[in-house]
Amino acid sequence: MRLSRFLATHFYHSEELCHALAIDEDTLGDWQQNGLFPKPSYCIKNQLSCSSYSGLYECEEYDDYYPRGCVNWGQGLAKQKIESSSHAFNYFAQQYTASLTKLAQQGFEFNEELFGCELEEHLQQVWQQFLCSKYGVLTQNGLIDEMAAVDIGRLIVDDITELRTKANLTQDERIKLHPALKLLNRALSHGADHEKQQTLRTRYIDALVLKYDLSVK
Repeated sequence: MRLSRFLATHFYHSEELCHALAIDEDTLGDWQQNGLFPKPSYCIKNQLSCSSYSGLYECEEYDDYYPRGCVNWGQGLAKQKIESSSHAFNYFAQQYTASLTKLAQQGFEFNEELFGCELEEHLQQVWQQFLCSKYGVLTQNGLIDEMAAVDIGRLIVDDITELRTKANLTQDERIKLHPALKLLNRALSHGADHEKQQTLRTRYIDALVLKYDLSVK
C-alpha cells in the first residue's frame, strides 16, 4: 500500500483532527507546546512539481498525521477542561491504570517486578512516550487501552520466552503465551510498508508464530 494511502486510511491529517475536535491548529499547537497532546506520528515532506497550461510550478508541502484515537484524548481534554501538563498526566494515568485493571480482570497476570520498576515510574515513562507519539506508530489507533495491551502483552511474552530467545516452549508455556499473542494481535499496528520488518507485530507475533509453530486465532 502506498504510504499516502496508508496514512489516509489509518490516520487523521492535522486539519481533519482539528475539525473532529472543533479546534483550530493554533489551539492544537498550544496543547502540544504545553505538554497536553501528542506530537504527530508521521511528518510528511512533499516536493511537488506541477505542470499546467500556465507552466511549471514547484513547491514543498508539509503534512502531519495523527492516530485516530487522538480524537478521544482531545475530547477528554476539552471535557475535563485540562490546561496543565500535570493535570493531563493525572488524567492519562487514571485511564492507563483503569486499562491495566481491566486486563487483570481478564486473567492477565503482571506486577511491578515484571515492569522492572514501580508503577508510578512506569506511568511517567509511558506518558512521555505517548506525548512523542511512539504509541501512535506502534498501535492500531493510538488508544490508551491499546497502549496498555501492548505493554502488558510484550512483558508477558518476554517473560515466558526469555526475551524471545528460548529455543522451545513447554505445553504449559504455549497455553500461557497464546492469550498474550491474541492481545498483541488486537492492539499492534501493521505498520507502513517501509516499516514492516521493524514493527513489533513482526517481532512479537509473526516471528514467534513461526519460531514456535503457534497460532493467534
